[in-house]
Amino acid sequence: MFDIFLVDNGAFTNYGLEHAMCFILTLAFIFYILQKGKNQWTEDQKIKYLVYICIFGAATQLFKVFYKWATGIFDPTNDFPLHLCNLMTLFMPFVMYFRWQKAWGIIFFWIMAGCAQSIFTPTLSESLPHYEAVRYWAVHGVIILGALYGWYAIGWTITWKDAVSSAIGLNILAAILYPINVFLGANYMYLNGKPPGKTFYDLLAPWPEYIISLEIIVWSVFGLMLIPFYWKAISDRFSKYSTK
Repeated sequence: MFDIFLVDNGAFTNYGLEHAMCFILTLAFIFYILQKGKNQWTEDQKIKYLVYICIFGAATQLFKVFYKWATGIFDPTNDFPLHLCNLMTLFMPFVMYFRWQKAWGIIFFWIMAGCAQSIFTPTLSESLPHYEAVRYWAVHGVIILGALYGWYAIGWTITWKDAVSSAIGLNILAAILYPINVFLGANYMYLNGKPPGKTFYDLLAPWPEYIISLEIIVWSVFGLMLIPFYWKAISDRFSKYSTK
């Protein structure tokens, strides 16, 4: 009865009809919650409802671990929640519940620069209604929502210090995960090889050279992401010089 949800089908293909539908529905869900949080929910509801949503995202991720462990099909090279998106899913409920603006400022860059591209180039093999497909879109939808929600609905902002802390923190996380990958024979955070399927990694040099390219991209993209938050200050400065 549950085979349709749990038995691998390997039927998902990037840029097909299912990808397009899931992409649109994910964005629609994000925009809907952003509008509710910004315009309709009270200050208490803003946090409470988002925490519930984030807990749901974390639960879908944890179910994968417990289900595979209980059925004896757990693969330590792939099923630990150690990819960046998975880690953010487990971390986000705590960030929102305790209103850790500093932590949000750091993971904002990780999510919007790294995890968000996963809905454009999914590293997914299972097609709906398989549980893995549900988990994939739920996880990415929730963390992208959490990143944008802090800014749009709650009113938090980020600074260049957050960008620097985020870049340094990402390197620290990579330094921790790399030896774990070597020990397990895994590829968490795609530090030991490119992800499967068609992704933006295909545009980069082979491993390990692409790690250097990623480092340059991280600092460049983080810098570009700061522009909207400093746009008023930039505009005011240009206006000041233009009137002299």
